Amino acid sequence: MRIPNQRHHLIKLCFCLRFIRQDHSAGPLSAKAIRQSFIDYFVQDHRHTFLRSSPVVPICDPTVAFVNAGMNQFKSVFLGTIRAPCLRAANSQKCIRVGGKHNDLDVVGTDGYHHTFFEMLGSWSFGDYFKEEACKQAWDLLTGKYGLNPSRLYVTYFGGDCVLGLEPDLETRDIWRHIGVSQDRILAFGSNDNFWEMGVTGPCGPCTEIHVDHIPGRQFAADRVNRGHSDLTEIWNLVFIQYNRSADGRLKELPCRYVDTGMGLERLVAILQGKQSNYDTDLFQPLFKAIHKLSRNVPVYRGRFEDEDEMGFDTGYRILADHARMMTVALADGMFPDQNYKLRRVMRKAMLVSQQKFGVESGLITELTNYVADSLGETYPEIRNR
Repeated sequence: MRIPNQRHHLIKLCFCLRFIRQDHSAGPLSAKAIRQSFIDYFVQDHRHTFLRSSPVVPICDPTVAFVNAGMNQFKSVFLGTIRAPCLRAANSQKCIRVGGKHNDLDVVGTDGYHHTFFEMLGSWSFGDYFKEEACKQAWDLLTGKYGLNPSRLYVTYFGGDCVLGLEPDLETRDIWRHIGVSQDRILAFGSNDNFWEMGVTGPCGPCTEIHVDHIPGRQFAADRVNRGHSDLTEIWNLVFIQYNRSADGRLKELPCRYVDTGMGLERLVAILQGKQSNYDTDLFQPLFKAIHKLSRNVPVYRGRFEDEDEMGFDTGYRILADHARMMTVALADGMFPDQNYKLRRVMRKAMLVSQQKFGVESGLITELTNYVADSLGETYPEIRNR
């Protein structure tokens, strides 16, 4: 009788576990699960090699103050000065943008999607595949694995630049058509929008972007996609690195062609968790709760913007949470205030917000670093260890 009895309990246990898994899968994925599913898609399904994030402190690259894109650690590979570590790669790269060509510092807190620190989910091809496979992988991941409705997606491509002497990227346009994207959702723009460069010099090339509409089924005019819309978010940028821009502004063909794609984790998490703002996700909510707990008689975070945020508390929440993440990551990677005036600027801003908005003279930012380490430490052990 013992064996049948054990079997009966085992069947009941399996049924319960299946029910738990089904119930869990019906809810939104956590940021941790979304990040890992991106890596697994490329590593397990498409033979990419996982490469750890580089530090945010640039190594032998005086052209940038911080690593500001996923491709920074591969810059020498694109220039052909060092050998590629593999044919195709994927990772989640820590990035900081507080100056130069890509500067998000002044708008942080005023909207729901800009940050000084963010994670860039990236995939690369070092002379292996090129435009067609990159576009197919991106579309398959978003509409297949992540289940986004194609009616919510727009794609843009490089429409040419007569000053640079570059023709429209009709190859990419036709690839999207072949994949099945509706023709009225494939839009062409110039070099300001669809020609990507890391800085004023270096590897660059035409790009194609994928935008997500938070409300499916609508049709935006091309100029609304170009200027941006509160319900329309650029989510993924696929860069086809073909050129090197020299100090005199000229473009020179690289000896090999590369693919460099980047998708902001924070924006992806907001979309997959059904949130209008990145700050409403599980990447930031624990920080907001900690700020409220440690501050003096301030209202809880309500997600208000512009005129609705009359006293500026919600803007202060966003600034403080964002800056705490940036400072923690920079310090953990060995960048200190006396070495970088931009880091000092961010720290001063965070301290002022802590004092003026939340009534805390000292200690709040220090405590927040512990919450940042809890959030990011498993993915980036150096943050927890340092």
